[in-house]
Amino acid sequence: MKNIVTISREYGSGGYEVGRRVAERMNYKFYDKELIAHIADKFLIPESFVAATEETELKKKNIFHEGFPVFTRTENENADYIFREQGKFIVQLVEEGNCVIAGRRADYYLKDNPNALHLFFYADKDFKVRRICETENISEDEAVKKIADMDRRRRTSYEYVTGRTWGDMHNYDRLICTSTLGLDKCVEEILTLLG
Repeated sequence: MKNIVTISREYGSGGYEVGRRVAERMNYKFYDKELIAHIADKFLIPESFVAATEETELKKKNIFHEGFPVFTRTENENADYIFREQGKFIVQLVEEGNCVIAGRRADYYLKDNPNALHLFFYADKDFKVRRICETENISEDEAVKKIADMDRRRRTSYEYVTGRTWGDMHNYDRLICTSTLGLDKCVEEILTLLG
C-alpha cells in the first residue's frame, strides 16, 4: 500500500488543493511551505531567502561543473546547497509515516521509494486562468502571465535539479487532468489508488 503521495502540478491546475484534501481525508500529514521553514531553521537563514531560491532564474550547469565541481564556481551555489539539503530532508521526512508532499521535486527525491505514489496535475488553459482569477482576485491578463511565469520557474527548477523533464509521464505514476475530471473526482480517484 502506498502511504506517501508526491504532488507535482501546473500552476492553477488545482493539484495543491487536491493534495491537501487527500491528506485531510486520509489523515496524512501535508507538507509544502513547512519544507522551506525547516531548511531556514536548520541553517539559521530567513525563510524568504529559501523561498526566493525556488524562484531564482537558475543557470544551466556546464559540463566542467559536473566533472570538476571543486574547480568551477557557479552562480547557483546557494540554490544547489538548499536543494540538496531539501532533498535529504524529504527522504528523512517520509520515514515518519503517511504524508502528502506538494512540489519541491519530491517525486525525484523519492523516485526509488516503493511506498510513494507520484502524481502530476495539469489542466486546460481556460480552467487554470479561471481558477487563478477567482483565487487571487486578478485579471485574466494577469492570470495568464502569472501561470506562464510560475510554470516556467517550476520547469526550470525541476529540470535543473533532476536532469529530467518536468511533466514527462515517465516520471510519475499518474498524470491527472483536473479540468476534465474536476477536483472532487480527482480526490476520489487518488483515494481509490491509495486503497
